[in-house]
Amino acid sequence: MSTLSEYMEECRALVIAEIEQFVPHNRYRPILYDLMLEYPRRAGKALRPSLCIATCRAMGGRLQDVLRTAAVLELFHNAFLIHDDIEDGSLMRRGLPTLHRDYGVSIAINVGDGIFALCLQPLLDNMEELGIGKALRILELISRMVRESVEGQAIELDWIRHQRYDLRDRDYCLMAYKKTCWYTFVAPMLISGTIVGATPAQMARLRKYAAYTGVAFQIQDDLLNLVGDERHYGKESCGDLWEGKYTLMLLHMLRQAAPHERQRCVRILQQPREAKTEADVGYLYHLICRYGSIDYAREVARHLACKARHDFEKTTTFIEPSVHRDFLAAMAGHVIERVH
Repeated sequence: MSTLSEYMEECRALVIAEIEQFVPHNRYRPILYDLMLEYPRRAGKALRPSLCIATCRAMGGRLQDVLRTAAVLELFHNAFLIHDDIEDGSLMRRGLPTLHRDYGVSIAINVGDGIFALCLQPLLDNMEELGIGKALRILELISRMVRESVEGQAIELDWIRHQRYDLRDRDYCLMAYKKTCWYTFVAPMLISGTIVGATPAQMARLRKYAAYTGVAFQIQDDLLNLVGDERHYGKESCGDLWEGKYTLMLLHMLRQAAPHERQRCVRILQQPREAKTEADVGYLYHLICRYGSIDYAREVARHLACKARHDFEKTTTFIEPSVHRDFLAAMAGHVIERVH
């Protein structure tokens, strides 16, 4: 079996080639469509389309049945990243400046909007390849995916707006499930289940695996923001603390901190990014380490990944052994072991 990274790299090459085919080549290319390709062309994992392709092929589907939709998922992901980077004030994306830093906020927003618009035609083209029924069900899943993601983002933005720091793990997990998990794991796997004609029971098992693995993935992503090597991670080290983002580590630390420490933390977090200092962020990081919040988050992620792997092995006997099934089974472990 090829390694996970090799499998994803093979899928990424297929997806980028597919995206290139339905990006228009007209006079607007230099001012719009080339910018849409900026993030996809940067070094990335193509996790979402890889999951979509692997699930489809593991369940007996053909590559040509899933490739177009897998490419659309990658485009949606990059549109979300462009808008998220603006909302969060992020400086780096995949080792390079964010799109809004290079071209300005207005252009970046328009590029993200353009990507969403570009995704519609390939999904409609599924009617010819897959039939009207499956194509419409895929559109329904994409609609649900987008709604879940923006609702999850709305939850976090509302927490920031109302300065909520009294949150529990279950609050974080719900936000992560909606904001990240749905479009990263749930939708790619359910879309493939739809393509191959999976039964409702099979779809439920795919969704459960995707949910556990997806939340573990988000926790690990937050961990890497704190402890990962910026050169490999591709984003600003401790960027989540500068941006005041809600992570499992931060919430755990705030629950453990002494009252005077918590008050100081809240004052720091309430400040906009440009008002924070290195000392402010260093103080938050120091307390996160002191109260064992990194180890705590790692254990939560490990527990979720173990549940996902155990459940997958136990309940997905309907998926025959193959390199594609191996990829899916290994993904739960990969999401908590990855270093970038």
